[in-house]
Amino acid sequence: MDGRPLAPPAPRAESEGTLHLRELLLFLSVHLDRAPGVMWPEYEHPALGSPQRPEALDDLAAELGLRTGLVTSSRGSRTCEGARNPAAHLVIHQTEGAGLWRLRGDRADGGAGAFRHRLRSGEVLYIPAHWSWTVELTPGAQYVVTDMTPPGS
Repeated sequence: MDGRPLAPPAPRAESEGTLHLRELLLFLSVHLDRAPGVMWPEYEHPALGSPQRPEALDDLAAELGLRTGLVTSSRGSRTCEGARNPAAHLVIHQTEGAGLWRLRGDRADGGAGAFRHRLRSGEVLYIPAHWSWTVELTPGAQYVVTDMTPPGS
């Protein structure tokens, strides 16, 4: 030792995936079980890149489930035009193109709710459980859906 104080260890660089997951969890802490929301993430998760790898989508869903306590699963690029999800919360990652998303459902205060947003590539949309949705996609547009349900549902 030469008498100089030891430098603190260099901070470990976090991966884009870890940073995206942290952003997503903060976003869900605000919106989950409350209302639809849109996130413009600073970081992109590698599972959402092109080409998509099913095992990477599974890893993203598993990490999200571990941290939220919900049962999760992700499905690759989708082009379907709408649905009603009775029990699942949905996280939509718009991976290509854009889509005009229209949602309808019951707000947490019991009133009827509606939400409309043009989601662009890279943006994230949260759809609460029991909300119906439709989407009009631009040509070539794709998105990834992560279903999140309470255990035992």
